[in-house]
Amino acid sequence: MSDPSAAPSTRRGFLGALTVLLGGAIAALASVPVLGSLFSPLRAPSRPEAEDAPIPVGSVSEFTVGVPRRVELIRSVTDAWSRSDATTVGAAWVTRNADGTFIALSTICPHLGCGVNLDKQRNTFACPCHTSAFSLAGSREAGPAPRGMDPLKVEVRGEQVLIHYKRFKQGIPEREVV
Repeated sequence: MSDPSAAPSTRRGFLGALTVLLGGAIAALASVPVLGSLFSPLRAPSRPEAEDAPIPVGSVSEFTVGVPRRVELIRSVTDAWSRSDATTVGAAWVTRNADGTFIALSTICPHLGCGVNLDKQRNTFACPCHTSAFSLAGSREAGPAPRGMDPLKVEVRGEQVLIHYKRFKQGIPEREVV
């Protein structure tokens, strides 16, 4: 005959192993969403076109001919795990020409990155940090800036004015996108 004490021991071992296997399976299933959220930025396709997507800044009628207007450039920004729907990424001086075209200039001084303001008395742009001065078309007139103000591409779709924003390196004579 068989040993009666062998049956409970075998059953106890089987139930213990079954408990470990079921517990491991449950833990593995519970970790899938956690691991998925941690590694989702690695799986997401990069969208460099989103950085060059035009940013709406107003309707054509909002811009007076010959008068520069400062506009904030606001768009959605995705940075790995976080998304911000209304982030100011920069600013631009936008001027409407008499022929209906537009000029947009970055508000960042090409010298050291200070904010360029409009000097209404002199009808120029002026950098308050190191006295660089620029014409309303953006060309350098005075100061240590190595080049004129950086132009931005402007697009008009129907009545909407859009700007393709770029950041440029400062302190160098050539215009290089960062």
